[in-house]
Amino acid sequence: MHEPRYATHEPRYATTTTVVETTEYMAPSDSPTYEVTVPKADCSYLRTLGGIMKCVCIGLCFLTFLCVLIGGPGYYTGAGWATFVSSVGLCISTTLLFLYVFRVVDALPQVPWIVGEMCFYFAWTIFFFIAASVLAVAAARFKATGGWAVAAFFAFGAMCAYGFDCYLKFLAWKNNE
Repeated sequence: MHEPRYATHEPRYATTTTVVETTEYMAPSDSPTYEVTVPKADCSYLRTLGGIMKCVCIGLCFLTFLCVLIGGPGYYTGAGWATFVSSVGLCISTTLLFLYVFRVVDALPQVPWIVGEMCFYFAWTIFFFIAASVLAVAAARFKATGGWAVAAFFAFGAMCAYGFDCYLKFLAWKNNE
């Protein structure tokens, strides 16, 4: 006769679990690295010759600017030129000082900083010569312009400071520094 078949609950397919671990090694040059640097002030730059010259230029620009504004009538165009030269020189020199103090110049070596500074200092040497000459002539020619004579003195000083700094940048450029 027929024997009753009991249903067995065996799976038709056998399943197995396999764990595969892979380790991929990358060379250090292949992996992307990100470095976040926090700007730190390097005040030792202020004791170098370049830092001292930038501070001298900033001080002379500021004194020239103040003496032009206080020293005489404001309607003279030569005073406007001297104000422009001293204020732009003050802003750019201060910006350059901060870029050097916070080492932004070292972080961006692809920018030709020395050549750019040398061109700026050369131009501002000429601009301060013109401004100082105009202020000196105006102080001698007009009445109540004693402040312009003092401003001419500071402008000639700024001209010498920018000229010397231009010479230092030229030497650094020639020596590939």
